[in-house]
Amino acid sequence: MAQAYWNQQLRRMECWDGEIYRMFEVGEKYANRKGEYKVLEIHDPKMMVEYQDGTTAELNIGIQQRIWENILAEKEIKQSRSSRSKGTLGISGTQFFIRPVESLIADQLAVRGFKEHVLEQDVSKHKISKGDRLIYFAIENQVFFAVVTITGMPAKPTSRDQLTEQQTDALVHLFPVDIDARAVKVENAVPVDGIEIESQPDILRLLNNDDTYIPITEDEFELLAELLTEASEEEDDEDSQADQDDEEDFED
Repeated sequence: MAQAYWNQQLRRMECWDGEIYRMFEVGEKYANRKGEYKVLEIHDPKMMVEYQDGTTAELNIGIQQRIWENILAEKEIKQSRSSRSKGTLGISGTQFFIRPVESLIADQLAVRGFKEHVLEQDVSKHKISKGDRLIYFAIENQVFFAVVTITGMPAKPTSRDQLTEQQTDALVHLFPVDIDARAVKVENAVPVDGIEIESQPDILRLLNNDDTYIPITEDEFELLAELLTEASEEEDDEDSQADQDDEEDFED
């Protein structure tokens, strides 16, 4: 029975509709790291769900899809440990990091390269590659503020203007990135208080070093990324409401 259930879920993941998976269906049950839930409504890119304890929540479909894929992958791995196949879903070699940085602008959360969608990195110090995912942490403000995915291979800067004075003689390369979620304002970012990273017991000390990539597990990354995505969406909603209020004031 259990085998048939997981096989059914894996078949759902293969159902392609345009550019997104038709993974979630109203009335069906799925799970994330908080527990099992039932989908009540779908309004892309969000869906309303109900957990087993009766509580409801509005979740980001993209984030939940990745978490659900990971859960299914874990089940599949357990079922096929005796197999020599290396094509198991979710085994991609992707690395997950927290990247502590100094904020570029005092009242906004931004770092050099965000505007150009590039990541500057001395390749002699840290080994990162295409597909790796990062969560940025602002040391001064003590908040997590961005989710970033490296989308391509590194390239050398084409001019000295692309580097800071300290980097001119270093082995710095530029990695193209996508900014998956970002909080611009400090008050909308995710504070470090209350965040637990079990794979890094000394996380509070590590977060105050701006020359490091802190490796974390995929599950820890996805849970933190979900919090950041919700925070960035709330910020977008606030900005949209502010623009609407400004338009109404202008009309008056």
